[in-house]
Amino acid sequence: MNNPWTAIDKPASDFNVRLVDDHHPLLLYWGVDARNRYLFIYDGDAGTMPELKSLPNLSGITTGVAKQGERAKLVLILNETSNWELFHALCTDIVRTTIHVTEASLGPSIVLRRLKRWQDFLKKERSGLLPIEKIKGLVGELLFLKGPVASAYGWNNAVTFWKGPEDAPQDFAIHETAVEVKCQAGGSKPSVRITSIEQLNPQLPEAYLVVYTIATASGEASDHFNLNGVIDAIRENLLTASDLARERFEDLLYLAGYVSSEKYFEYHFSTVAVKSFRIAEGFPRIAPSSVPDGVDSISYVLHLDACAEFVEKPNWWKSEL
Repeated sequence: MNNPWTAIDKPASDFNVRLVDDHHPLLLYWGVDARNRYLFIYDGDAGTMPELKSLPNLSGITTGVAKQGERAKLVLILNETSNWELFHALCTDIVRTTIHVTEASLGPSIVLRRLKRWQDFLKKERSGLLPIEKIKGLVGELLFLKGPVASAYGWNNAVTFWKGPEDAPQDFAIHETAVEVKCQAGGSKPSVRITSIEQLNPQLPEAYLVVYTIATASGEASDHFNLNGVIDAIRENLLTASDLARERFEDLLYLAGYVSSEKYFEYHFSTVAVKSFRIAEGFPRIAPSSVPDGVDSISYVLHLDACAEFVEKPNWWKSEL
């Protein structure tokens, strides 16, 4: 990930800017001011530009609107340049979600909506990089999203089916089928941790447990991938999807605690195997009825060897297991 602001010279006064993309339908700029602060500027029609009072308060970011005749500039200023990766993620989110606006007049409402979503995101306490187990868990859900689900239902539908980051009981709700996705390390005992009673006791008529086995790989391995790369591949596919699908995907990433960082490139994986188990009568799990009164939550380890007779995939899953 390149820092676009380092390529802009610090001015003696005011600010210097560089156009983000000359093919983008909106006029968006990276900028640096005389105090060497990082800016992001949206230049548009004054009649449609949001008023300053309508802009959300963003932690660590100063916002402003400057009107000049029939034009206006919405300016975002990063208060601490050390936080540039987070600011870059916000700015590229705006770039990405407005890339297909058909009329420039539609841009301000999308920009305002994205800023309000970021306001919610920035309010939450963030510990920086996701821990390795959460990285693997997110990778598993994304592999399932971009593989079986998108192949069967297309991207607009696939993104709506993804529920994991919203703390739903299962990671995916696909019409009348619930799917819980787990990720285990290659070379480990074939087992996964079930973190709640609800995960394997869904309310929908059909349910499956999908387990991805991934191994740590070197950056030179031919089949290696990383979290950033998987997300970028999905974003590329979503370019032809609806605006709502693209926005929902970004929202779900933030709910999952992901913000793009170069450090994620240091974690390389390869897929060893994927298995799907149908959760049916006799499947090894703890039933809600067996939980004593007063027990609030339960987590347990499920040994996959005991699930061998339940290996089955949903009928819409096109690829081989």
